[in-house]
Amino acid sequence: MNDKDESRGGASQAPAVVDRGSPGGSPFALYKPNQGTYVRWCSAIGGFALALAGVAFLYNRLGGLGQNTEQIQLLVPVAALAVLTYLIFWAVGQHKRIVDFMIATEGEMKKVNWSTRREVLGATRVVIFTIFAMGLLLAAVNFGFILFFEAIGILKLGILRSVATMFGFGGGE
Repeated sequence: MNDKDESRGGASQAPAVVDRGSPGGSPFALYKPNQGTYVRWCSAIGGFALALAGVAFLYNRLGGLGQNTEQIQLLVPVAALAVLTYLIFWAVGQHKRIVDFMIATEGEMKKVNWSTRREVLGATRVVIFTIFAMGLLLAAVNFGFILFFEAIGILKLGILRSVATMFGFGGGE
């Protein structure tokens, strides 16, 4: 045991990642490689999609520089994509706090009690029915306010006259 292990009172554990500074270490070694796989992959794919969108924007912006800038228009976005790709890899593969967060996130997602398809469809029907009912209710209230404000002379839409004519209460012109 070394001094660090004795101060924590625990048994020594094997390191989770190969030391990148050691002669056999790789700069592409993963921190806790077999944990949080799904969250890490999804985060990497989402980050790469954002990086591609940013690089496409950069490429289009550099197109307006003028004549003889084709090499700059191509090389700058390619270099930016390479840097962004490594930063994404570093964030989801090597940064200890981010990786630990992703591992914890995946662990919590496994604990979630997911609704069944039947429950989701039932809840969706309730929401759709409620929205239509509220829409009809608000339309009726709105129409009531229109009639009220027209009756007291604030609005001059002619709805009362049209309704009265439609039902045969008013004299035609």
